[in-house]
Amino acid sequence: MLQKPSRAGRAPWRLPQLPSPTAIAADEAVLGGLEVRAASVVGPGHRGRGVARQDAYRIGQDSAGRYLLVAVADGMSDSKHSDVGANVAAAALVSALREALDRGVELERLPAREIFLAAAGQMYGAAEQRGWTADDVRAVAVVAVVPALPDSRGRRRCWLGAVADVSAWRLSHDRWEQLIGEEKGGFDASTVEHFLPHDLDHVDYGVTELGPGEVLAVTTDGVSDAFALGPGAQRWFAERWRRPPRIGSFLLDVGFEQAQMQDDRTAVVVWCADAHEGGER
Repeated sequence: MLQKPSRAGRAPWRLPQLPSPTAIAADEAVLGGLEVRAASVVGPGHRGRGVARQDAYRIGQDSAGRYLLVAVADGMSDSKHSDVGANVAAAALVSALREALDRGVELERLPAREIFLAAAGQMYGAAEQRGWTADDVRAVAVVAVVPALPDSRGRRRCWLGAVADVSAWRLSHDRWEQLIGEEKGGFDASTVEHFLPHDLDHVDYGVTELGPGEVLAVTTDGVSDAFALGPGAQRWFAERWRRPPRIGSFLLDVGFEQAQMQDDRTAVVVWCADAHEGGER
């Protein structure tokens, strides 16, 4: 499953003309009872044309190490420097979450608009500094705040926030459930109506729970669109990510090849590792 390369997938990887983010990024981390894998890969439709990776992610923690902070951003393809916008947005969102938690804001009261406003401000600043317009750095983004340790019931209350079709999913009993992020539809499913740094009145947010043994995946549509291929694709990801894999294996999963799926793909996946004996080593 998900191993059907297209012609673009077989093309040579070409360098972008301008200095750009690396074509591949990956991380592995442990925080409290959580295990984390993160990867971002330039899509087949971009790498053969020398287009920079327009996805970005950041992972971090608050000063006390009580919470894992995740941000994933997807630059808009019709925005000239969206790779810069996505990277600025992801970094600014993690910083804003950390600042709010460090000043004592409770998880359930995190100010979504204030957090995304901080990212928008950084994006405006990055564009102005380079002589670009705000439209040149447009991106959409999703964030997650996950407690490092479970409560007395073995559960974690997690805060999620998103603009547009970047999304978060929960794996429970081999089934992926979408927790946040706009569902695609309409004549052109690739079109989004709301994005940063402009649209701060369309931030979706809320609190959900992760139970023992459940998995949280925070993704761009380059990964989540694969879930829409049907039960077979969902089972493929469920089997691959039931336990924390080695980082090299995880990177290959995120870089899957599938005809007609050409976009960049990014996923940050979080396992409640205190519910089992860890992953493959």
